[in-house]
Amino acid sequence: MANRVHADILRPAIAAWSHFLTAIREDGANTDACLLELIGAAEELERKGRQAAQLLRPELAKRMQEDGVTGFQSENWKASLREKVPEPFVTDEGALKSAHPELWQPQPDKFQTNEMKKLARKQNLPGVSLTNGGAPVLVVSARKDA
Repeated sequence: MANRVHADILRPAIAAWSHFLTAIREDGANTDACLLELIGAAEELERKGRQAAQLLRPELAKRMQEDGVTGFQSENWKASLREKVPEPFVTDEGALKSAHPELWQPQPDKFQTNEMKKLARKQNLPGVSLTNGGAPVLVVSARKDA
């Protein structure tokens, strides 16, 4: 399982990172383009790392259950199996409400922040000012044509 996760998920992302890390060191390298590629490669490593961990967790849990191990430590990490606490779910809301009306509370007014922002960008609103927006933010996204 671990070898398949490495080969199919992590290895291509690691290879892309390594490629652009090497490319940025070359004479005459387009440093800006290499940095952009490294940012994208790092974000891909992050996504692939999460995916790998999600695939490996159930495998470890299954092996621990099969071996009757509830917890252990490796050199840098520790793992433990915990029983899930049963979660209640409502099967008859009417019966629950008549037996425990205190579980229902009226909802206070809720300020619609997103709607206020949209409206304030279109027109002046009393009691609302706009900021200068702050410093520019770098937006990185994958090219659709690549």
